[in-house]
Amino acid sequence: MFFRNLGSRIKSKSFVMRRLSIKNRLLAAFVITSLLPVVIVSVYSNMKYQASVTNKISAYSMQILDELSQNAARELEQYETLSENIIINPSIQDGLQRFDTMSDYEKNQLKVRIGNEMGQQIFQLGNISSVMILNNGSETFFDLGFELYPSASIQAMLEQTSHSVGNAYWTYLRSSRGTNTIALSRIIYSEDALNKQLGYVIIFIDEKVFSRNIYKFVNLGTGSSIYITDASGMVISSISDDIPKGTRFAADEIHAVIDRQFHREGRLAAFHANVDKREFLVGSSYIRSANWFFVGMIPQKFIVSELSEMQRNLVFICLIIVLVSGMISMWIYFTIHSPMRSLLMYAKQIRMGRLEAKAEARSMYPDEMDMLTETIDGMVEQLKQLIAQVQTEQQAKRDAELKMLQAQINPHFLFNTLNSLKWTAMLGGNESVTSGIESLSELLRSTIMLKDEFIPLRTEIENLRHYANIQRIRYGDSFVLHIEVDEELSESLVPKFILQPIVENSILHGVGDDEKRVGIWVKGTCRNHILTIRITDDGKGFDMNAMKPKPASTRSKLSGLGIANVDERIKLHFGAPFGLATSSAPGKGTETVITIPIYRSEGEPERYV
Repeated sequence: MFFRNLGSRIKSKSFVMRRLSIKNRLLAAFVITSLLPVVIVSVYSNMKYQASVTNKISAYSMQILDELSQNAARELEQYETLSENIIINPSIQDGLQRFDTMSDYEKNQLKVRIGNEMGQQIFQLGNISSVMILNNGSETFFDLGFELYPSASIQAMLEQTSHSVGNAYWTYLRSSRGTNTIALSRIIYSEDALNKQLGYVIIFIDEKVFSRNIYKFVNLGTGSSIYITDASGMVISSISDDIPKGTRFAADEIHAVIDRQFHREGRLAAFHANVDKREFLVGSSYIRSANWFFVGMIPQKFIVSELSEMQRNLVFICLIIVLVSGMISMWIYFTIHSPMRSLLMYAKQIRMGRLEAKAEARSMYPDEMDMLTETIDGMVEQLKQLIAQVQTEQQAKRDAELKMLQAQINPHFLFNTLNSLKWTAMLGGNESVTSGIESLSELLRSTIMLKDEFIPLRTEIENLRHYANIQRIRYGDSFVLHIEVDEELSESLVPKFILQPIVENSILHGVGDDEKRVGIWVKGTCRNHILTIRITDDGKGFDMNAMKPKPASTRSKLSGLGIANVDERIKLHFGAPFGLATSSAPGKGTETVITIPIYRSEGEPERYV
């Protein structure tokens, strides 16, 4: 079933290809069938190769970043060890506790002693630019270095130190002269009372020297970058001018992803990111001691650079395939074109009426063209026979037309006779007979002359009025007809003669023996595109349960279309939901409701069937 439906859909869309010549279709078929597999295999191989290269580079970069993180952690561990030695130094412990009571001379002597005791240990680490010791009031107790730092930055750093884990806070600071430094700050507690805070120690590390020692000479690939950020995404260290230190570089593109991986997924993995309209493969590694992240960015262009040669070869192969396929398709086209042209010339001669023309000699190797030529020969023979048959039937057709012309004379004669009677009645002053004859003439005209099954509701109402005029000749004033139809419904199309049988039923069966005038109301309304016509009378009515169903052949007296026939015609045109519904009760009259859809053209009712 699936293949059958697929074949039907392909066949229904074949008209698109028929707009092309056979030569172009053959060329397209050969190119597609030969080139498409190569392109698909090449694209698939390219994707798999690119994915493989990306995975390998990702693993390689993550491994390098992990090693760099370990090296950085060992480097930072030296500064933390130095800060611990500074904290437990007896001179610093004693001096911070007596700082407020010491004279300026004693303070200077103490600073000289601390410099002598700690100088060699401090400058043993060559990338330290300065060491600063502050008391609890942020006053400088000891300063070994030649750099000045903004007091606001120092104060903000001290506030963060009190909330740091493990009493060690790492951050980036820029000196007043513009030197980039990495700063470690710790709280100095008293050795005698561990909860007693004496001050702070801050170690400033030259960022340029730090990056040179740790990762400056590590290369992840052409155009790659390595930098360090803290937990908030601020760049701590970088060797690229495109990644400024002290700023939150690519916070949404890179750091947000790293933060989500680290805190929600519990692992760090390589991912792709678009930074400044360039795509990068990004890897990261965590430095636990400082709560930092090593981040590596590898351009996607570098990753796929090895595919360029393969892509150029692919284009060259595709061009060769197109050329060879075009040559083969043209060779096959010429084997089809010659017999097809002969067949086309043969068909043109037949179209010009030269039925005695003969096709050229057939090929020694019959193919579809030869079979088609044989079929056309058979069609020409049948066409000759049909022409002879048509000539024979022409005479019979002329005789039938003559009889139809004679049959049309009878209705005209009938209408002329009725008009003569009408004028005679008018001359005699009999207005009732005149009106009746005129209505009968119009009613017969609609019945005989108009062949349309659907007529406007306005015309149907006029026919109903003519019918009522005819019935008044017989029944006089025993009934009165009221018609209420909205003006906008007058052009709606309805089946012809659907009202007359129902009104006729009200006249024939609604009038009782009490000589009461029967009122008949015809009301037309529209709702939700449904036309509803109610025919109601206040006659004697009847018992619905006592009624026996009548055969469909039952007819009314004048129209020849019974009520059952009206219901059948409506259902035939519009479907089962539409038709007639009659309700009645003895002494309470009768009501018949007609429901049909609203439409204004002949083609519309077919959609309701």
